[in-house]
Amino acid sequence: MYAKRLSRLLKRHFGMEDPETALAAVKAAAATPGLPPEAQKVLSSLGELLAGVNGALTENDDQLKMAMRNLSLSSAELTTANAELERLNIANRAMLESLGQALLFFDNQGICGGTYSQACLALLEGDPSGRHVADVLKLDGVARNDFAALIEVMFCHTMTAHSFEELAALAPQQYVHSLGLTVALAYRAMYAADGSVTGILLVATDVSQRARADAELKAKEEQVLRTLRIASNRGSYVHFYRTIHAVFSDGGTTRDRGVLKRDLHTLKSMAAFFYLHDLAELLHELEDQLGALPAQGWEPAFAKICAAARARLDRSIDYARWLGREIWGGAFESVEDLICMDSTHLLRFGKELRRVMEEGGASPESAERMFFESVASLPVQDLLTFFETQLSHFAEAAGRKISIHHDPGDEVRVFPDFYREFFDSLTHIARNIVDHAAEPPLQRRTRGKPPELQIHIRTNYEGGTRNMFRLTIADDGKGISHRAISDRLREKGKPVDGKAPSEIIQHIFDEDFSTRDGADLHSGRGIGMNVIKAEVQKLGGNLLIESNEGEGTILTVKLPVLWERRSGRR
Repeated sequence: MYAKRLSRLLKRHFGMEDPETALAAVKAAAATPGLPPEAQKVLSSLGELLAGVNGALTENDDQLKMAMRNLSLSSAELTTANAELERLNIANRAMLESLGQALLFFDNQGICGGTYSQACLALLEGDPSGRHVADVLKLDGVARNDFAALIEVMFCHTMTAHSFEELAALAPQQYVHSLGLTVALAYRAMYAADGSVTGILLVATDVSQRARADAELKAKEEQVLRTLRIASNRGSYVHFYRTIHAVFSDGGTTRDRGVLKRDLHTLKSMAAFFYLHDLAELLHELEDQLGALPAQGWEPAFAKICAAARARLDRSIDYARWLGREIWGGAFESVEDLICMDSTHLLRFGKELRRVMEEGGASPESAERMFFESVASLPVQDLLTFFETQLSHFAEAAGRKISIHHDPGDEVRVFPDFYREFFDSLTHIARNIVDHAAEPPLQRRTRGKPPELQIHIRTNYEGGTRNMFRLTIADDGKGISHRAISDRLREKGKPVDGKAPSEIIQHIFDEDFSTRDGADLHSGRGIGMNVIKAEVQKLGGNLLIESNEGEGTILTVKLPVLWERRSGRR
């Protein structure tokens, strides 16, 4: 049986459809007399050639039929597989959309792919495909540049000492939604077989309901913390209330402008520490308005500002008084500071005084000294508790970690009432340490430091006498840049050429000096350090700042041990 394709070939080239007829013609031609041997050989072998071609064509037809059959089966299987894949895709999309999360992928250039969940349109307010993720998150300026640089590191995190999770924690954690929704952001790495990052999945979740619940819980927690903080810092709270009442009882214009600026700044910091947020915000606004007034003739304008804010001021001050009375009873603000001591300690003092008197060695001066040292004074370390609590409070709020150490020294004792304003002014040191010295834990680790900022506090009597004492507060943080201070001084037109770095950094105590370009609720006005300097000078002391950039800062305060209040105190 001959293949149909062979018959078609014979017909096309020789005009014969039947292979048998063709073979007969070939045989007849081969018997022609005088035919050259080569031609005779070719014609006699042509039958075998046709048989071989026929076999090859037949085999090829069989293979083609089998391939067509297999193709038909594969096509059916492929159709089935495609249908199953589409079903799974539909199910996956349904599950993703049911989660209500916005999902998108971006590459090492920060460009978002075309695959994203429909929730992106609501939670991220637009189609992210083809856009830079920083634009999707509405970042601009420094924030955009920082995120773009971070993306580059995130894709190469296996070449750094930090994990992807540590780097992701530095990326934007919340999207600012125009409708006020609270949208939390999270990042997941997509890995190739070799461990390299091929893409990053951004997950945006609407946590508004949870945020509202957290805010309500936080408000309740703050009510408890406010009560505990006020109760455990009676002296500071009483002084805080007395000062704010005195400042605004006369409209706030009977004080020197510089003193008023320092008072407002300290009161604002203390109000925030006692969780009196409305009062802190109000004092911040008054600071802004006072700072905008001219140095000369500011009093009438500020009196009008205070008059306009009188209702808010009265509400805040009345609430502060109510809190004090709830804890300590009526008229708490008129009671002088209390010093609590063990009754056995007081009895011991009485016996010691009697013994000295019987021996004839108790002059009025020595008796007064004994009374001061044993009864009327407190260790400076006890008075620093308020400062240390503020350090911890500010550090926690800023997401920084600190560790406070009390280095061995002398048990310096002072009469607390004489130093109240000074110890309260240390709130600005606490704020500066957290704002300027405390680096993020990840950054500290890269510099070979423990993740917690190390703060060392020490008190000593000065020069071998008990008439002066020295308080030292040291940290191993970022340090102070004398170059940044020099640049800011030049901007203010102040000469710095020829001054040593150790001399230049003392200018941080200048009034209205700050290296920050803007002020927020907490710092940036250049007042806080000046407040401390003013309080130290009122007590007849002096202070010195020492710092090595990148290594840390040491503040040393030297003060007299006072037995009586100096003149000129508020």
